[in-house]
Amino acid sequence: MAREDLLGDGLANLASQGTIRPLKRTQLIPAPWQPRRHFEKAPLLALARSIRSEGVRQNLIVRPHPSQKGHYEVIAGERRWRASDPQLAEQLNLTPEEQASLRGDVPSSLPCLIVNLSDSEARRLSAIENLQRENLDPVDEASYRLLLIQDALELKFKNSASLSELAREVGRRLHSYRNNPDQNQLEISRLTSLFEQLGTQSWESYTTNQLPLLQLPDELLNAVRDGLMAGRSALLIHRQSDPKLRQNLTVRALEGASFKELTALVDQQQGETWRSVAADVKSRLGVRQLERLEPARRIRVLKLLEKLQQELQGA
Repeated sequence: MAREDLLGDGLANLASQGTIRPLKRTQLIPAPWQPRRHFEKAPLLALARSIRSEGVRQNLIVRPHPSQKGHYEVIAGERRWRASDPQLAEQLNLTPEEQASLRGDVPSSLPCLIVNLSDSEARRLSAIENLQRENLDPVDEASYRLLLIQDALELKFKNSASLSELAREVGRRLHSYRNNPDQNQLEISRLTSLFEQLGTQSWESYTTNQLPLLQLPDELLNAVRDGLMAGRSALLIHRQSDPKLRQNLTVRALEGASFKELTALVDQQQGETWRSVAADVKSRLGVRQLERLEPARRIRVLKLLEKLQQELQGA
């Protein structure tokens, strides 16, 4: 993925022509629209050790805060900002041994590249900078791609909208584009161009396989973030309507069951359900049972049986 191509000439120039100077950590505020809210303990602790011993080696990218004078919004570098927090030990609930490993002084200021960007430009730059990282989990990757889609399609949402709400609304639009391509040629062209630059997958594949991750309940979402189960395993679990089956699949997934093994469990459960339903229906389809039904109910049952017969004949 070519960062400059994705940024475009105008944004690339802005991002390279900012002012570099140190800012106090207390002047910096993470952007509220940043989708990344999960920071693993071990990598954050390792970064904190590095910062205390060697300082911050890469500039944070910030912009003047839209509403708080004298403060700056972090566009890229929130991990460095968090790792330099004097209260990090308490926030991460570090053991005495881990706390002892944090030798050196906490920097009171951080090197920052200050740029003047609009909301849309800031979101786009943040997404591109973060997608360059190799350690993004699947949820974060899907989140930053969502920001780029929002920018490419020029979609406007309330700042208070949750990530799940954004994913649901964008997903509704993307499914509509896919189902009605002739009516959405401009949007499809923009999406195709964006995902060609991003590489690895199409926007249609993203719509089916990645975007639904952002709508998972917290229990499954956090398991995917922590690498405890694959994204498609979490989606398979989420699609099940039987609470007992969902719980069983969750336990098995956390124990290390593969997607193939979970699928086999679902097939087995569905097979047992189908056999039970089929046996029950068969026992109720005798002539005498049907004759006991009220005429209106008997007509409805016969129509359903005809539909079932047609479906089975086409199987």
